[in-house]
Amino acid sequence: MAKKIFVHAGFHKTGTTAIQSSFFAATKELESAGIIYPHVGGKAHHKAVYSLMGKTWGWEDRGGVLATDEKWRRFVKTIKGSKSTALISSEFLCELTEAQIIKFKKDLGASDVTICFTLRPLLKIIPSAYQQHLKIGIKSSYEKWLHSILDEPGVSTITPSFWVRHMHADVLAKWIKHFGSDNVILLVVDEKNPEFMYDQFNSLLGLMPGFLAPQNDKDSNRSLSLNEITLLNTINKKFPKKRSWHDYETFIRNGAIKYLTNKVTPEPDDARLLTPQWAVDIAKEVSNKNVEKIKSLGIKIIGDIDSFESAQIAMGENPEVNMIPVELAAKALIAMDLKVMEKLPTRYVAKVLWKMIKRDIRSGKWKK
Repeated sequence: MAKKIFVHAGFHKTGTTAIQSSFFAATKELESAGIIYPHVGGKAHHKAVYSLMGKTWGWEDRGGVLATDEKWRRFVKTIKGSKSTALISSEFLCELTEAQIIKFKKDLGASDVTICFTLRPLLKIIPSAYQQHLKIGIKSSYEKWLHSILDEPGVSTITPSFWVRHMHADVLAKWIKHFGSDNVILLVVDEKNPEFMYDQFNSLLGLMPGFLAPQNDKDSNRSLSLNEITLLNTINKKFPKKRSWHDYETFIRNGAIKYLTNKVTPEPDDARLLTPQWAVDIAKEVSNKNVEKIKSLGIKIIGDIDSFESAQIAMGENPEVNMIPVELAAKALIAMDLKVMEKLPTRYVAKVLWKMIKRDIRSGKWKK
């Protein structure tokens, strides 16, 4: 049984991928330091959390995969097999319902549990979140999507998960209810000091300075340019309804778009996504209310949460893009690589191979 459990539970779009990459890279060193960071199919523990939630990855009506509780049960077994400290990290934990938090606590069984959340200004999360939702196939323009989340904050008609994740004070309150305010920590990301988050995690985990450090990770997940956003949005609108989530994930999400974000650097003069003034005003109002609620929760806050009030992003009205550079389209088209091929459905590969065999037979290549 793990004596201690340290849980990094979110929030989305707050540098979680970067810190998870550092956890993953230091797995052996962490184990030597008495901390187990289980590997369950990825650098984070999303699959185990999906299993706990019984959540579907992808499109529910077109080939999305509904998680069973098997991965969660195996994950819990691994955690319980730890003799010292277990480290868990997945931003999807912030989406747990109260009933799921109760199950999470009961299944882990440890009495010494620390829950840590990372947070940056809501204003800066919003454009990043839109781009992330584009990568799972939404077809809305940025402006339409902004209206869907900000006309009635707390409700979203297009991406219902947005406010489940980003009513930050409400999420924290749920975890406090079941783990206590003394066991919940909020780490405010300092974007002017990229080392800050790593320094704080080293301290919280009782590690030497510099133990966890930024990784030169190929999965950069950088922001998209306006041209790239237009390209992806157009692909989403044109993607045939008869094709499955697996096709979309293989060829678009993990193919063309991942290639662009990981391997292609936008030109310095490429237009960036702009957020209109009305949306900025509402986002700041919602953020200010959340900050005040958070400060009243009695939890430990590391970093300057009052700085959220002065957060800034690129503002303005986005020009209509009717054409994208030929070079950008070409770069997206060459995104096919071996990793994409590995994820092709077996039936698709078999069909292609059979066509190639029949072609070779007709051409006489198989004659003695």
